Amino acid sequence: MSETLLIHYNINEAQLATWSFCNAAGELTGKISTGSLTELSEVAADHPAIVLLNSQCLHINQLQLPTQNMQKLLKAVPYAIEEFIADDIDNFHFVVAKNKHDNATSVVGINRDTLKNITQVFQDANINVEKIIPDALCLAAESRQWVCLNYKNTSYLQTDITNGMVVSHELLPYVLSSKLQDESMARPERILLFCEQENTAAFDTLKAENIFDDDIEVNNIVYNTHPLVVFCGNYKQAMPLNLLQHEFKPRRKTSGYWQHWRLAASLAAIWLVLHLGLTGFQHARLKQENIATKAQIEKIYKKAFPQSRKIINPRVQMEQKLKELKGSAGNSSKGLLFLLSESFGTLTHDKQNITLQSLTFRNNRMDIGLEGSNLQAIENLNKSLNSNKKIKSEIVSSSSEKDKVKGNIRIEGRS
Repeated sequence: MSETLLIHYNINEAQLATWSFCNAAGELTGKISTGSLTELSEVAADHPAIVLLNSQCLHINQLQLPTQNMQKLLKAVPYAIEEFIADDIDNFHFVVAKNKHDNATSVVGINRDTLKNITQVFQDANINVEKIIPDALCLAAESRQWVCLNYKNTSYLQTDITNGMVVSHELLPYVLSSKLQDESMARPERILLFCEQENTAAFDTLKAENIFDDDIEVNNIVYNTHPLVVFCGNYKQAMPLNLLQHEFKPRRKTSGYWQHWRLAASLAAIWLVLHLGLTGFQHARLKQENIATKAQIEKIYKKAFPQSRKIINPRVQMEQKLKELKGSAGNSSKGLLFLLSESFGTLTHDKQNITLQSLTFRNNRMDIGLEGSNLQAIENLNKSLNSNKKIKSEIVSSSSEKDKVKGNIRIEGRS
């Protein structure tokens, strides 16, 4: 499985970033590097990239909303959160996620123009970003465990998996004390304090404020280099609050291999158009032939049954008339009408190659004079007549004249 490229990005340092590769277990597999986006683009190819955005430009909150429907939540959030945001709420892009520990809805908002600028910066650097998530939600907080992390001039405070903030070092003691006294929040059993190796004095500052009660376990942890060593193990829990959703959902780029197949695809498209055109032409021709055949059948029907006025389906009507004549003749298996009704469909089947010239009935036998385009056509007709279990036929005579073949077929009922 491909490693994930984790990128820590601050909009106040637009052309700089810090990055490292991370495996599926949440462990860094390479050194942490800081440099320009141009340098980053050289290592970003063929790796899914996730941006951990500095949360100072984000609004992170939790709301109690009376619905579980995601579409209704997205519509309700701007109205519910409007009082907490000084800017015009219509300019904000929001993503939401349900908190699995309670019924709260976690919300992350960002100014649309800010997010557009961020995505444009990475596009210009040819870095394909799959997700952008708040870095303040990439700590190890749980329902009963809070996390503080000091980095440079700012401090992170995460009080739940999907709730966190970034404040200055000076404000952290006040904010932390206020939240510990807030009765609406679940009181932590443990607080993890992460400090840079060069700035462990932050531990002493918090202790001097006498913020923590004796029933809260406080663990001091020193980290090296950059908070990515902490973020990498917990960034997946922030995935539901990925900012690249809805109108900012990234469009998947087409593969470069398409260029190699463009000619083949074009030829296939041309073949398909020609094939459809030929099929349409053949369909139109068959339709015309079908119309001509129906007209000829109707003409034969009118000639055979001139008393019929209403003609709907001449072929079916002719078969019905023949059955009626057959019934009026006592259903004899040796009479003329019986032989006609059993052989009529076969005799008129191959009109292109065979023409009926004469018909004679004598001694319960019907002799048919034929003219065909070739002897094979007459033999095929004889074979088709013999396939009927009620009649039998034989070729009595045949002769060739120029490009025509004349023949005589005798038909009689089977015993």
